[in-house]
Amino acid sequence: MTDPRPLAAIAIAFFAIVVIVAGRRRPAIRDGTPIVASLLTIAVIASMVPDVLAGRQPTTNLGALVAGIDLSVQADPLGTIFALVASCLWAVTAVYSLGYVRGEGLEHRTRYTAALCLSIGSGIGVAFASNLLVLVIFYELTTVGTYPLVAHRGTERAREVGYEYVAYVIGGGTLVVGGAVIVYTLAGSVTFAPGGIPGLADAAAGAPTAARVAIVAMLAGFAVKGAIMPLHAWLPRAMVAPTTVSGVLHAVVVVKSGVFGIARTVLEVFGPETTADLGVGTPLAIIAAATILLGSLLALRQDDLKRRLAYSTVSHLSYVVLGIAVLVPAAVVGGLFHIAAHAVAKLALFFCVGALAIETDVKKVSEIAGVGRRMPLTMAVFAVGACSLAGLPLFVGFASKWYLLVGGAELSPIVPAVLVVSGALNVAYFWPIVYGAFFETPERADPKPLLEGPMGGTPGSDEPNKHSHVTMDGRWKRLPPTGVEASPALVVPLLALALAIIALGIWADHLVVLELARAAADASFGVIVR
Repeated sequence: MTDPRPLAAIAIAFFAIVVIVAGRRRPAIRDGTPIVASLLTIAVIASMVPDVLAGRQPTTNLGALVAGIDLSVQADPLGTIFALVASCLWAVTAVYSLGYVRGEGLEHRTRYTAALCLSIGSGIGVAFASNLLVLVIFYELTTVGTYPLVAHRGTERAREVGYEYVAYVIGGGTLVVGGAVIVYTLAGSVTFAPGGIPGLADAAAGAPTAARVAIVAMLAGFAVKGAIMPLHAWLPRAMVAPTTVSGVLHAVVVVKSGVFGIARTVLEVFGPETTADLGVGTPLAIIAAATILLGSLLALRQDDLKRRLAYSTVSHLSYVVLGIAVLVPAAVVGGLFHIAAHAVAKLALFFCVGALAIETDVKKVSEIAGVGRRMPLTMAVFAVGACSLAGLPLFVGFASKWYLLVGGAELSPIVPAVLVVSGALNVAYFWPIVYGAFFETPERADPKPLLEGPMGGTPGSDEPNKHSHVTMDGRWKRLPPTGVEASPALVVPLLALALAIIALGIWADHLVVLELARAAADASFGVIVR
């Protein structure tokens, strides 16, 4: 189906960069462009959903790129899941970013805003790539866009982390390219097809060693951005970036492009049957299960809020990988749906942490006591996101985990056991934050404050008083009065995300994303998944 819409969905973000740079001296244009661009992108992608669910694939083909490989983009069920999630969360992020950059006083806002658009546009390009070569081009462009975001603060630490991030992802991209070359040598094509590239299964049967090298190289390369252990170390360190950037890294583009690449490799490059024949599925599932549990255990040890969320992301990304690796249709549906479920919940959590840091300077679990009574809406949203990631009913995370449980049980009882234990660990590292925020006081959280004397003071003075929060390093910051939240630009996105988490959890069975996940599994396995 020849159609300009897949290319248009990608091009909007790139055109927005031009407008942002041209309007850099006019803040209204610079800051408003991402919001308009995100809404246009959502409209274009949403307009393709009926065609995709009807079995058509809107395609834009710009001609041969090299060696008979087309420079083309297309909307299929798998890619539309990622693109729809990224575009919707881009709109929320664009609004939140307005309040965040002002509250934090971030400099170089034009560079920051343009890089954010480049990251989103590249991510949508990854989603709509029709073959491995086009996917690699956009996959590397996401690195170009996110490096200046990770290193945005310009400190020595930020630059070091940025260099480390680039080294990791370039190494991963090199492995993907190497695997793609082997696939092209074996099959004469790198164009995605449900169930696997035509001819690759026969070629893999004749040259199993080369095929194993190819699939392992590609899976390992994508696992770098997917933060699969032991290739995860860059992600917690990247928390030096601004909180909005952390949300983009964890929920919208970067890590999702990694697990999305794994899904493409298993479902539409080699196909489930060939992946199983090559003996790759079980080892991949074991690595994913180990990452789920170890990531949760490491999250328990983190006092820094962003690092705790980072290790939570390491764990939850492997839910997607585990669902794919199980090679059971229902589990695949759960894994693909978890891309959306995790994205909306984790973005809400990061945005809550950003609002807390701006308004109260609270950045650690040990400083969280009593904050919920000062910023009740913010911490209520945090609680909603935490409940979703823990897999509690009536929240969207429950729906994805249900499919993973049902599908995983068809393979082995070990899979449901891993998911249940992980859910308990989720509660263990989120509950102290929620409980402390609403039911503890600063005095109980820090029984020996470094500031001496009674916290009296007079209203309006520069002295600490009963509304002051003593941090663990001896600093103090006056908390806002009870019930006073952050700016509307920060709070409105939080409330929108919380409502989405609940609404998607209640009406999960009627979601477009779930239908797309079912369609992707149907096409790859040749069965009807319900």
